[in-house]
Amino acid sequence: MQKISCCIRLGEVPLHLYHVTAGFLMLKRQGIIDLKIERLSKHDKNKLPYNMMEVIINDEVRVLYDLNDGYDNLLTSGQNYVNFMDTLLIDYDICFKRSFSKEYNAKLKYSNKIYPLGLNYMVTIRGNISHVPTGNDPNKEKLKKLYRMLPFSEYYNGLYNVESFENAPIKDRDPKILFMARLWDTKGDAGLNIPPSKSEERVYINEVRAKCIRLCRKEFGKQFFGGVSPSNFSNEHYTDIVIEDKTVTKRNNYLKKVKESSICIATMGLHESIGWKFAEYVSASRAIVTEELHYEVPGDFQNGINYLTFKTPEECVNQIYKLVMDDDYRYQMMVNNFNYYHQYVRPDRLVLNSLITIMKNGGDHDEANSNSLYAYV
Repeated sequence: MQKISCCIRLGEVPLHLYHVTAGFLMLKRQGIIDLKIERLSKHDKNKLPYNMMEVIINDEVRVLYDLNDGYDNLLTSGQNYVNFMDTLLIDYDICFKRSFSKEYNAKLKYSNKIYPLGLNYMVTIRGNISHVPTGNDPNKEKLKKLYRMLPFSEYYNGLYNVESFENAPIKDRDPKILFMARLWDTKGDAGLNIPPSKSEERVYINEVRAKCIRLCRKEFGKQFFGGVSPSNFSNEHYTDIVIEDKTVTKRNNYLKKVKESSICIATMGLHESIGWKFAEYVSASRAIVTEELHYEVPGDFQNGINYLTFKTPEECVNQIYKLVMDDDYRYQMMVNNFNYYHQYVRPDRLVLNSLITIMKNGGDHDEANSNSLYAYV
């Protein structure tokens, strides 16, 4: 098979992009692609918006990977997402979007260029190019990246390796239930001015998470573990559900809790996104109860098969009971998520699926490459 040539044009690399860069590097190490890294200068005129990355395929196909939470989170006052996205997409042949919505895309001139990328989370591999500060990274982020390289750091890159999240389905007669979350300051994060609509969204997210935790504590007792991570905001406004033992919220201990729990709960993220937590649950092959999803992912990923949805905290409790009371159903959902993870979420598979889509849509001259890639699926 002739290897596909991939050139990553690396600008600013925030945490959302680690998943994709890890995938490209895994494919290179597996001998599936040739990979070149082009580091953009700080003043490069082609600098992309936040959480986006450009990859050139076979020296001709310009691909945009958009890992943003939604369609409107980068807009400034007076902008609308239609003009923002169409202006961006005019220069690209194809775009893979984490938060993919047919409804939003229908309003775009270049909607035919957009494909769903899939679930996203902060996951990496040893030697990921994202670990090294770039000229485009803000100074604060450069310092954070250096800190993440230190093994004693709470945020050490090694704690986010692919294998750290993975787990096999289990049959558990006494299933544990988990919901650990964070709350958002409704006035915005430090140095961030947010519009009233986004402040209202944060109020909603906080209240749903808090009510779910309170109800689950009352309904399931010791079978449930949950709460919110300590912060100035949560300590002031949600004292009753703050997790007092801070060691529980550390990365290793959190992932241990996930793997010990057969049923994990998720809620809507900022900008109606599917949060990292959801992808972490799928990676660990857990049974999932989640607030309704607003975006679409590739493959056969369905309500009732891979997860159960709820609209209210009361409905969340009812859905949990369905999984608690039916061992076979719960186990089958875990198996379904194990399979989906290995086909669509693991970094190398997520990127490989995007390359297959590119080859299928790249014309007759790419048919051989496309067919050859299917050997890895």
